[in-house]
Amino acid sequence: MNPSQKPFFWTAAAVVLAGVTAYVVARQTAHHHDDHVHDHPRDASGDAFHEWLHSQLGITAEQEEQLAPIEQSYAEKRGALLGRIEAAGHELAAALEKAPVNRPAVDAALGNIHEAQGELQEVTIGHFLEMKEALSPEQAAKLLRWTRESITHEHRP
Repeated sequence: MNPSQKPFFWTAAAVVLAGVTAYVVARQTAHHHDDHVHDHPRDASGDAFHEWLHSQLGITAEQEEQLAPIEQSYAEKRGALLGRIEAAGHELAAALEKAPVNRPAVDAALGNIHEAQGELQEVTIGHFLEMKEALSPEQAAKLLRWTRESITHEHRP
């Protein structure tokens, strides 16, 4: 390799590595809803979470009625945001496939991924806080503890 090409090579390698990493994270986030853990659910809008609510929080029929529209609204918002993350991941992959790498397109795709991921975090936390209002104080405390532990990865029995 020509010495004058080394800075370009390392810059391009760093951009590709960052892009691939962002793409992988976006894909895992988009497909994370397929994963579920029985003690601490990973899918806050699907069946695993619904089952967890019933088994761990003892949701009553009345609470279920209150929670249904909240869950439906969240599922719609979450689905749209996951779609945006996946689309931005495809944009990123396409930008990385071009030779030479289209840096403005890479940056735009990464920005779109980060923006949608941030919105997803806001919507998810808002969803939990909205759900809390339909729960008893004990149920709400348990849900908030689980939420905090999920954020900090401090799952305790």
